[in-house]
Amino acid sequence: MQTKKSSNLAIALIWFTAAISMAESLTGTWFASLGWKQGLIAIVVGHFIGGSMFFCAGYIGARTQKSAMQTVQISFGEKGSVLFSLLNAMQLMGWTAVMIYMGADVISILNQTPDASLFPFLTLGLGILIILWLLLGFTKLGIFKSISLVTMFLLMLWLSIQVANKPFIAMDVAQNIKFGTAVEIAAVMPLSWLPVVSDHTKNSETPFKTTALSTLTYTATSCWMYALGLGAALVTGKSEISQILSLAGVSVIGVLIVIASTMINTALPAYSTGMSLNNIFPQLKVTPISVLTVIVGIILASTLPVTEYEHFLFFIGSVFAPMIAVLIADFFVLKQHDVRKSVDSVGLGVWFVGFVLYRFLMAKGWESDLGLTFPIIIITFILAILVRKIAK
Repeated sequence: MQTKKSSNLAIALIWFTAAISMAESLTGTWFASLGWKQGLIAIVVGHFIGGSMFFCAGYIGARTQKSAMQTVQISFGEKGSVLFSLLNAMQLMGWTAVMIYMGADVISILNQTPDASLFPFLTLGLGILIILWLLLGFTKLGIFKSISLVTMFLLMLWLSIQVANKPFIAMDVAQNIKFGTAVEIAAVMPLSWLPVVSDHTKNSETPFKTTALSTLTYTATSCWMYALGLGAALVTGKSEISQILSLAGVSVIGVLIVIASTMINTALPAYSTGMSLNNIFPQLKVTPISVLTVIVGIILASTLPVTEYEHFLFFIGSVFAPMIAVLIADFFVLKQHDVRKSVDSVGLGVWFVGFVLYRFLMAKGWESDLGLTFPIIIITFILAILVRKIAK
């Protein structure tokens, strides 16, 4: 049976919805101590690094017509890829919980209902909306979803105009962020989607065009969200999204923004969790696992403080930066396009060196002006080529 191809517009809209996120805007507020100019440069440079890796991962999937975790098998083997499927499922469940928690928290503050006893009901309500979005088939573009996307775009555009029309004020920040750290945090966000992007580009009839459009759509929108958070922090002097929305006078509209944002872009990590676990256990259906992921996210969001995720972002970088470096070296340089082993010990060994080096340098506080992701990718890329040639 022939696989149904997805249109470029449909795939690009998936990545548009993935980038419009309160989590990304909140992350942008962390850059406020750099000021507008330096903060914006860090956002663009970081997204260029992460976006380049995003493109490579998506293009490999589109060329081979394999899902994200199936492409990982090229470098690490059929069973070797299970490690990355598990790590990806864990980070996606984490994102699901973070987004549900953040959405419920912001709604409670905007509605002036900080009663802790109501919080679980807010997480449950958001979770039900996300599940409905999944069951409607969020990868398909229908009238309801078209209206939701347009509404979401207009709301974020309206908020951006509100921020743009106000002067910057001095912001009291407890800790200044380094430029290299800001670049790293900006790069990690598109990097977190590496084990997901091919799930959507694999069904394309025009691999390069589809991947390029998806990459541009995601990186441009994500830069916008980061810049919105940065600008909002600079004009309000606050770093919490709920406070920013309140001070901007968008209580009602703010609630709509949060609900739409949480519902739309939390569905993507939940769905991709199902795809990752399906790679390990083919008998598992993607949609039921996606729904189960949301249920787990509701439980975690209701019981754990999951919004402090800076270290979570760095963990994502340490796992997926060396992973994509090995895959790029194998696919584009060494022309390895098929799965050759059950467990590729050489690929896993090189990845582990990159992972340990990332964690070691981060623990020592070392970083370049381009963060850690870029040098780790370069080192792992070169190491993968050298070790592969020696192994032959």
